[in-house]
Amino acid sequence: MQEYTECLYEIINGKEIRINACRGYGDTAVIPEEIGGLPVTELGAYVFSSSRRKMPEGIWSGEEQSSGALGAAEDGPPLLEGERLKALILPPTVRKAGVYAFYNCGNWESLTCHSSFHDIGAGAFTGCKKLTRLDIFMEEGQTRPGLKDILSELHQEVHVRYRTKNGETRLVFPEYYEDAVENTPARIVSVKVYGSGHFYRYCFDGRQLQFKDYDAQFENLVIMDRPELAVEAAAGRLRWPLNLSEEARTRYLEYLNSHRADSARWFLKERDGAGLKWLLDTVDFDEGDLAEAIQAAGELQAAEELSFLMNYRHEKFRPKRRKFEL
Repeated sequence: MQEYTECLYEIINGKEIRINACRGYGDTAVIPEEIGGLPVTELGAYVFSSSRRKMPEGIWSGEEQSSGALGAAEDGPPLLEGERLKALILPPTVRKAGVYAFYNCGNWESLTCHSSFHDIGAGAFTGCKKLTRLDIFMEEGQTRPGLKDILSELHQEVHVRYRTKNGETRLVFPEYYEDAVENTPARIVSVKVYGSGHFYRYCFDGRQLQFKDYDAQFENLVIMDRPELAVEAAAGRLRWPLNLSEEARTRYLEYLNSHRADSARWFLKERDGAGLKWLLDTVDFDEGDLAEAIQAAGELQAAEELSFLMNYRHEKFRPKRRKFEL
């Protein structure tokens, strides 16, 4: 049974719950779907930020009496806020986050949520530069799925596990940044955008991700970003081919086939033994490629993967026995 984080909450509209703060000894906040029979639908302003100007009111989950602001937190676990937060798991009922909800959560790395989480207040993700992992379940019939809203707030590289009732896939949205360049004589300021992530964030029709457009951006990623990110993007779509066209499949396969050493090294870095086996079943490695992969495994001290690669090479390129004729 999943353990939920202690939450400071208030009832809004007489029928919904807003979370105003959390506390716990770990670094992961798990928000419950309901409290006292009412659905949890909202995260309050500055809910996980340590930069609150005003202490929120509410009741700590599991306690009957009102805990006027945060003084009562001294009697329980410490507040889960600021740099203490590393992971956040939201239920499908949560659809809103208030202004600066995660402001300066500098160590926050992963968010698990549903597409119903779409109403995001101003500055909610400001200072969350380590947030690079997103696990999102796309609900059917959502008129305003939240994936685009979340990605538009994050300029850094984001690795997405995209789940639906029909299957899942892995997506990569590369980093991008903007730079203002002033042309003083002409009194013009132009904005230059760097990185392929800018193109990837436009692969939406309204708020619906268009896989055809997403896959078409792979060329930009290859040109503008590092090879290991291209390997991750290609492997993610091929291993979990949700809505993958034959044309895109061919393009991704061609890349992995022409970058076998980079591909193996990426799986080794990730310590993804299952992925490495998939790669060897999908891409035709010759003896030289395997030698490079074995060397990389040794350098990365990936003992389990090194053993597998050596056994694989022995089986695939078993020395032929000499025959002697008398």
